[in-house]
Formats: sequence, C-alpha cells, structure tokens
Amino acid sequence: MKRVRRAAVLFKSSSLAGDSQRSSEETEIRAIRAESNRAIAAQDVAGVSASLADDFVVVIGDGTFLSRKEYVAAFAQGFEQPSPLSYERIVDAIQLSSALPLAAEHGHWTGRLQDGRTLFSGTYSAMWRRTAAGWKLRSELFVLLTQVEN
Repeated sequence: MKRVRRAAVLFKSSSLAGDSQRSSEETEIRAIRAESNRAIAAQDVAGVSASLADDFVVVIGDGTFLSRKEYVAAFAQGFEQPSPLSYERIVDAIQLSSALPLAAEHGHWTGRLQDGRTLFSGTYSAMWRRTAAGWKLRSELFVLLTQVEN
C-alpha cells in the first residue's frame, strides 16, 4: 500500500512540475507577444522583427503570403506613412506541444488608426518554435473578418 501511495505522490509531483514548466513557457510566449505589440505601437522595426525566426513566413489578413524580409519591410513602409496603422494581437489561447518544441497560439487582432478607431479586425493562429535563442515565431496566419469604412 505504501508503494502505491508513494508512486501516486511521485507521479502527482512530476505532473505538477510539468504543469509549472508549461505555465512558464506560456508566460514567456505571452511576454514576447506583448513586447511585439509594444514594438508595433512604438513603430520599432527592430522590435517587430525580434520575435521572428529566420525562416518565418506569414499569410496576412488579405491572404497575401510574405517572407520574413517582406513582412518586416511592410511594417517599415507602414511606419513611414503620415498616419500609420497600429496592429495588436490579443492572445486567446496557447497550447504547448508534448511531441516537439512547438506551441500554437490562437487569438484575435485589430488594426487601429492613430486616433484609436478600429479599422480592421480578425483572427489569427501562430506557430512558435523553441530555439537556442528562446521562443521564436515560425509562422502566422491572419484572417481579416471586419473592415470599417472611413
């Protein structure tokens, strides 16, 4: 009987340690996402690109496929506009893979004018990969669901 209890306690302890590790990884991904949102708001191109893996790819809200280089260039060009849009990605859920060093992020996003009015909104999914440099975005898929006319 003691062995069974001991095994149950050990299993529960290792499960809690795993939950704690998963929770800290989720927290890390959420923090990187928040920093990326801050970089967009500050019109900081280097900050925008900091979370992206070298082989990052994205499908933006209208269905256009972009490489990492093209995505960063689009932000740089947008930041130079007289009234640049600010984009925010709001995390709804993060799921960590038990098979590979990957995570899935699901959420919704908005594109706002400088006065705070929402111009675009939609949903997104993102794939994160744990690298030697920490969690990096491997890919994102944005779907534009709403566009408000000016």
